[in-house]
Amino acid sequence: MSERKKSLITTINNQRKYSQVAKAAVLSSAMLARKNSSSRGAPGSAAGFGARESIAAISDMLSSQHKKPVRSSYVESDRVEWALKIACTISMITVCIHTPRTIELFQPLNYIILAADFISVSIFMLDSVLRIHYEGIFRCDSSYLSNRWSQFSVFISIIHLLSFLLHCYQLIDNFFPFLHLNYRAWYGAIRSIRPFIIIRLIPLVVKFKLPKNRIEQLLKRSSQQVKNVTLFFVFFMTLYAIFGIQLFGRMDYHCVQPKTDPNNVTIMDLAIPDTMCAPEGIGGYECPAPMVCMQLNLNAKGEGFYGMFNDFGASVFTVYLAASEEGWVYVLYDCMDSLPSYLAFLYFCTLIFFLAWLVKNVFIAVITETFAEIRVQFSEMWQKKEVTLDEGFRKKLEKTDDGWRLIRLDGEVEPEGPKQKLQWMLRSMYFQCFVIIFVVINAIGNAMFVYRHDETDKPRKYNFYLFEVGFTILFNVECIIKILCYGFRNFIRRGIFKFELILCLGSSLNCVKFFYERNYFTYFQTFRLLRLIKASPILEDFVWKIFSPGKKLGGLVIFTIAFICCYSAISLQLFYSVPNLHHFRTFPQAFMSMFQIITQEGWTDFVVEVLRATDDNLVPLVALYFVAYHLFVTLIVLSLFVAVILDNLEMDEELKKVKQLRAREATTSMRSTLPWRLRVFEKFPTRPQMAAMRKADSDFPMPKVRGSFTHQFAVDHSLETTDVIESDFEFPKRIMKSAGKRKISKSGLTFRQIGSTSLRCSLNNLLEKSRSMTGKFLQTAVRNKQFNMYSENGDLSRPSDSAPKKNAKQGEIDIRALQQKRQLAEITRNRIEEDMRENHPFFDRPLFLVGRASQLREFCKKMVHSKYDSQDDGTNGGAKTKKRFKEIRALIGIMPYIDWAMATVTIVSCISMLFESPWPTTGENLVMNNGYLQISDYFFVLSMTFELCVKIIANGLFFTPKAVVRDVGGVMNLFIYFTSVIFLAWMPKHVEINSLAQFLMICRAMRPLRIYTLVPHIRRVVLEFFRGFKEILLVTILMIVVMFIFASFGVQIVGGKLAACNDPTVSSRENCTGVFWQKLFVTRLEVYGKDTEAMHPKIMVPRVWTNPRNFNFDHVGNAMLALFETLSFKGWNVIRDILWSRHGPWAVVFIHIYVFIGCMIGLTLFVGVVIANYTQNRGTALLTVDQRRWHDLKARLKMAQPLHVPPKPSESARLRTKLYDLTMSRWFNQAFALLVVLNSFTLVIPWNVEEEEQRATYVFTVTALAAFMNMLFVIEIILKVIAYTFSGFWQSRRNRVDLLITVFGVIWIFLHFFVALPSSKIDVDVQVELKKFTYTFGYLVVILRFFTIASRNSTLKMLMLTVIMSMFRSFFIITALFLLVLFYAYTGVILFPMVKYGMAVSKHVNFRTASEALVVLFRCLTGEDWNDIMHDCMRSAPFCYWNEGMNYWETDCGNFYGAIIYFCSFYLIITYIVRNLLVAVIMENFSLFYSSEEDALLSYADIRNFQYVWNMVDQEQKRTIPVERVKFLLRLLKGRLEVDPEKDRILFKHMCYEMERLHNGEEVSFHDVLYMLSYRSVDIRKSLQLEELLQREELEFIIEEEVAKQTIRTWLEGCLRKMRNPSQKDAEGVLPFGGGHPVIHSSGHSSISHEETVAQRLRFENIRGDSVDTEETESSEEETPPPIRKKAAVKNRRGSIPDVLSRTGLFQEAARKFMVGSSSEKKQVKSRSPETVQLLPKRANSEIRKGSGQPKNFHLQLNVYDLPDVEERGEDSPFSPKNLSDDFNGEHSPLVITPSLPVPPTHGSPRPLMPCETTKDIEKWWNSLVD
Repeated sequence: MSERKKSLITTINNQRKYSQVAKAAVLSSAMLARKNSSSRGAPGSAAGFGARESIAAISDMLSSQHKKPVRSSYVESDRVEWALKIACTISMITVCIHTPRTIELFQPLNYIILAADFISVSIFMLDSVLRIHYEGIFRCDSSYLSNRWSQFSVFISIIHLLSFLLHCYQLIDNFFPFLHLNYRAWYGAIRSIRPFIIIRLIPLVVKFKLPKNRIEQLLKRSSQQVKNVTLFFVFFMTLYAIFGIQLFGRMDYHCVQPKTDPNNVTIMDLAIPDTMCAPEGIGGYECPAPMVCMQLNLNAKGEGFYGMFNDFGASVFTVYLAASEEGWVYVLYDCMDSLPSYLAFLYFCTLIFFLAWLVKNVFIAVITETFAEIRVQFSEMWQKKEVTLDEGFRKKLEKTDDGWRLIRLDGEVEPEGPKQKLQWMLRSMYFQCFVIIFVVINAIGNAMFVYRHDETDKPRKYNFYLFEVGFTILFNVECIIKILCYGFRNFIRRGIFKFELILCLGSSLNCVKFFYERNYFTYFQTFRLLRLIKASPILEDFVWKIFSPGKKLGGLVIFTIAFICCYSAISLQLFYSVPNLHHFRTFPQAFMSMFQIITQEGWTDFVVEVLRATDDNLVPLVALYFVAYHLFVTLIVLSLFVAVILDNLEMDEELKKVKQLRAREATTSMRSTLPWRLRVFEKFPTRPQMAAMRKADSDFPMPKVRGSFTHQFAVDHSLETTDVIESDFEFPKRIMKSAGKRKISKSGLTFRQIGSTSLRCSLNNLLEKSRSMTGKFLQTAVRNKQFNMYSENGDLSRPSDSAPKKNAKQGEIDIRALQQKRQLAEITRNRIEEDMRENHPFFDRPLFLVGRASQLREFCKKMVHSKYDSQDDGTNGGAKTKKRFKEIRALIGIMPYIDWAMATVTIVSCISMLFESPWPTTGENLVMNNGYLQISDYFFVLSMTFELCVKIIANGLFFTPKAVVRDVGGVMNLFIYFTSVIFLAWMPKHVEINSLAQFLMICRAMRPLRIYTLVPHIRRVVLEFFRGFKEILLVTILMIVVMFIFASFGVQIVGGKLAACNDPTVSSRENCTGVFWQKLFVTRLEVYGKDTEAMHPKIMVPRVWTNPRNFNFDHVGNAMLALFETLSFKGWNVIRDILWSRHGPWAVVFIHIYVFIGCMIGLTLFVGVVIANYTQNRGTALLTVDQRRWHDLKARLKMAQPLHVPPKPSESARLRTKLYDLTMSRWFNQAFALLVVLNSFTLVIPWNVEEEEQRATYVFTVTALAAFMNMLFVIEIILKVIAYTFSGFWQSRRNRVDLLITVFGVIWIFLHFFVALPSSKIDVDVQVELKKFTYTFGYLVVILRFFTIASRNSTLKMLMLTVIMSMFRSFFIITALFLLVLFYAYTGVILFPMVKYGMAVSKHVNFRTASEALVVLFRCLTGEDWNDIMHDCMRSAPFCYWNEGMNYWETDCGNFYGAIIYFCSFYLIITYIVRNLLVAVIMENFSLFYSSEEDALLSYADIRNFQYVWNMVDQEQKRTIPVERVKFLLRLLKGRLEVDPEKDRILFKHMCYEMERLHNGEEVSFHDVLYMLSYRSVDIRKSLQLEELLQREELEFIIEEEVAKQTIRTWLEGCLRKMRNPSQKDAEGVLPFGGGHPVIHSSGHSSISHEETVAQRLRFENIRGDSVDTEETESSEEETPPPIRKKAAVKNRRGSIPDVLSRTGLFQEAARKFMVGSSSEKKQVKSRSPETVQLLPKRANSEIRKGSGQPKNFHLQLNVYDLPDVEERGEDSPFSPKNLSDDFNGEHSPLVITPSLPVPPTHGSPRPLMPCETTKDIEKWWNSLVD
């Protein structure tokens, strides 16, 4: 062995020793820190929380001590690293250009690639050899190949070597063909692995600062979440795939010529365009004569793969492509033609909603949550530098002759003279405005150029060139002046000045005539507009917030580009040899193809084209390849952009706290002034109202006095109806009424207003109302808490005086002070209103006519404000009853009855408008000409008239506090009403395009928006939208600026150059004359003659020189419209192809950059801003991490419910016990879950009569297999019913569903196999109808069974809850979306009713009825070719039939400007904004279920542990337990909810007292205990918000105070008792038993009530045969409670707690805790007998009684609720996790106490002997009692 290797081994051993020492030191310090950790900062489970953080730190420190091999300095040198970087880069470049087509363009490239590959392969092989030489191969753990990265490096090096040898083999075959080596092009597929070299480049370029262990942990957790969501996505895809197979099956019917051969179809046989159909009687499309509907026999390639439901693979592929929202409408139209249209529409609408909108958006939630974790971990790497734009202008403090002054760092000496004046001028606002104005003029000037395609374009272009030169000189002069003033060094420091300098240099080069004509530097000219961002500080701050963390967004952009390049190179090497496939000939083509898949525009056609060109055997692999790529880039990469944007919009934790305080101050402050519409009365002179008093028994007349004076002496306590939306508090108006009508209040005393006492009393009342707590038990705490409102001197005290006084930290805001501020402001405002009401007679008088207190107004108020009270809980004196259908009752109570009635009327009117149609052109289905349709309009107008009259009389119209018109909603109500009235009165019979009558009809179409103002929750959605309108507007402005820049650039480079002849054979405009034969689009099928010139159908059309149909760049308006369409990823590939064909490959760079910047970044800005605004409006945006976790935890606890665990049978029923264990076992559930999956896969082929005719054997086999598995499910149900009993089986909802589905399955088996199949003997037609029914019923049963798989898998169940919760929480958002779409549908019927068919508008896509318009708008909502529909609707004369004076339904023209406004506004509002609200809802709901053991406050394991323990204690499964059992429940808890009665003794008492005190000794519910534990398990100062924190601290202070008082009182009572009767000191608590042997009675402390005491009783029953003799003695001061009778055992239920105690070690441990108590605690007397626990089971009693020779045993009974404190067991106790399962499954002997003969004591009282056969716990208990 060489000296070098010896030294290496010695060094490794030393490192191992050092690592072990370091590990020991770290572990010892961590254990010491854990031991010394404080308990209050983390009570209960929080103590473990801090321990987990220390453990995480330990793992990081230990991972940093990993063994590193000592390598040569040469291997670790920077030169080797740079060599590897160069080799990786060379390898990536060569693999991208190594294609036959690229080499054909430049032949020497072949040898260059060979030489470059030789260099890279040599470097890789040399690096591997050197590292193997120094580290060894398999010698030790630190060897080279023991590392996975090294294994990957060796594998890549071998692949490179093989690729190099293959290239040499190819060259030899080319130069020496006589060798017949027969090189094949597909051999080059081996090079497809080489692009993975970029993975090796990552660790060389990116250096992670985190330990390896932490990085692996992050990757593991994120990958697990992605895996779970992918599983959920696959679940829904499988569901829709099997449903599509059964619903649609083989759609092979087409309209063809009568004599068509179905096995040999040509393009001449098909209809134009090709249309699918359905046989007669099915309900699909019927072919027009003479075409016939015929079933064609086509293979998968002929049909095009997409849109097929023939088998499971094709159906999954179709479902996935449809879920990408690309091309799905064409499949929908085919299905609508083949089946009844409503089935296809429902199928695809739900598919888009669930898969595309809900399930796929869960990926965004996963990536965002994961990215948030990564952000926390990598905060050091991505930390923002604390720099500003004015970094170069920092100042320093220096001492001068004039004193201390701030000196600028960019110049040591302040310039004097002209420079100083120039600097002052440059910094002035006037100069900045001057520059901005010139930038705007320059941009507008460039945008004004219009290409007219004539001879005037060139001279006008030259004039604009001079215009640009002038502005370039102007901006260059500006830049030179700044350089002269600041100096070049100081000038170049600022980023904005660098940008200006680059613009000046680039635009100067652009002014060169040669460069200007070729547009090489036009970018610099157009990007000058970005200087406008500097003009708006708000926009500048927004852009800085989004793009300032350049490492995150820049790193993501680099990652995305690198990933596309890598995948493009792989695809290039895989498919360049495929014939008839031009997409992968060169790397640019491959890059554009893979980039197109990211944008999803036309990617389905691209994939179908690749599959058609691929070999049949490789089609599944190729499809899987592209689906995997699409899934990754669209669901993960694009979600990363959203995550980065949201992360940039996220505020720091400290800033969140500051924002919370400011927001709280803003919300608690209230305007003390009236709205401006009410302040108008201040302009009028005051006229106080005088009240005439009745004459007293005197001769003197009584003068009139102010009404406010009389109000103090006449108080009416009847509350007026309040509007909860207007304000949170409403004070009753006190008016003078007759004594006969006065009502007697039962609420208590009322203080009348007298001076300062009145103000103080009202403040106290308001504070008492505002301090209501959230949560059920907190509200109970407030109800039970009694405040002493009077102090000793008789003054009224504040309720908060009893709260703990704590010194507020600096910067904190006193919430109570803010609440008082709000109440004072409200009192001030109410007093102003009272003064107005008294001093102005017309104030608060509707229409200045109706009296304030008139009976008519009071009656109208009752009508307007009466609604269902869904919150009645018995507080008004009635008994609180449990109501069913709480959700429906709450929905009814959200608005008054009159609003419900008007909403119903509005809905009926909207349904009537759905039947209005301009077809036929006679107008008979229009509302103007149809009396039946006018009925709903009259009814709506009359109903709204009545509603408005009643509301105006009740609340006033405008100048009243609760006026009808007090916001935008009121204005919209009046607008809808008056437009409806005017239209109903006018009823125009003649309506032209763009006429006033058509505008009035559009206004009438706003009727669905009336529901916005009626439903409060929908109105809240609109308000939330407008609250975030500022950020949305900023994003819109930013995108408009980007669009304008690229539009100007597009006008400069391709303006006027896109026009061409519609005949592709003509290239010049001079020859573009005459006519030619134009091919017609017939079908997407691959049929014979499709590519044959002679057979393809044609039509003769004139030649025209024109721009492309949908876009052009002749002026900036058309360019921006084209780019706006591109912003939705629609049509950009068409622009790319036309630019490529007409201007070469360099022109397409422009559109790719725009799509990447504008779409991938710009659109994610909309998503991020909408989500951020939603969370801010929901109140979660300003929550810190801990507060958000607490917010999610509360929602998670609210959804948690007790487990429906079936009762375990008694041990005597052995068969039931075995079946119970069988059905509850894990493998049993997994087996039947697998059986459900197998049962679902019987639907892989269609179950219908047609399939049976073709493949009868297959259909019968799968149906028989499904029937067999259904019988297995019957057996499962029978086993569960026997094991659980039927009542226990029926307790679980899942069991009920399984039973229902199983019954359906049995019915199907009987109908199909015993009725339908044998029915052929009777009638064939009857059999066919029966089979149709049984097949349909059968696959529905199997699909229902497939749904149950979600309940058997916890991951699927969690994600299913996410989707369901998202649906419920987004109900009003979806409703608002539908109402807006309905308005657009009505408007579309008015604007584009009879537009003639074109490229997009067809028999499926039109606006002839509102229902068809809804289908079109739903398609546009998904973005599917909405721009093509817009361009068809833009058609106007002379390209359509139109004459002056024609009605709009008589012409086939559209509306040019109306179409642009209609479709652009729809797509912007609906798709960009409203649809993204669904993403926000899903993200919010997903955070409820995104729980990890390390980060969650309480994980699912903790909640499940509590559910198990609760199920043990709640024997009868009533969801409530007696409060006495809470102690028993707390002692059984483990994990984070565990409470150690010895270490956390005080906490344990507080928790028990909290339950007992808040519920008055009654029963407590599941959520009561769980909420209490959750509050006690977190650090409330970090997790709770301000109000909740104050409420919780006050409650805990009260509990702490009461427990302390009670403990002191108990101790004093014990001391007094001993002082009064010292002779019984030693004998206290002794209980004689048996033959006079004394038994010690232990006494303990209970915190049930400080007014009542109960003696704790431990009864030892002397068991002899069948008799039990029990003697108890108490002290003379205590009474003996009556004996306790055990409850009768309930049949078919689990044994009681004592029975279980005797059989399990877990409950034996709990019993020991019962017995080992402190003798210093005293039990307090209670009025009822305490429940006892019998530790010896009945079965044990019977066995003892049978044996006469058995020693005497004692039956121990003790109180369930009185659990004395005990020290927690160690690791070896049955409570430990490793023994927990064994304890539950094993058998333990019952607890038996066997006393021996006592030995007479020598001193004092007799000391009994300790029993012989006892455990250590009983020995300790016995000794403590005797001592």
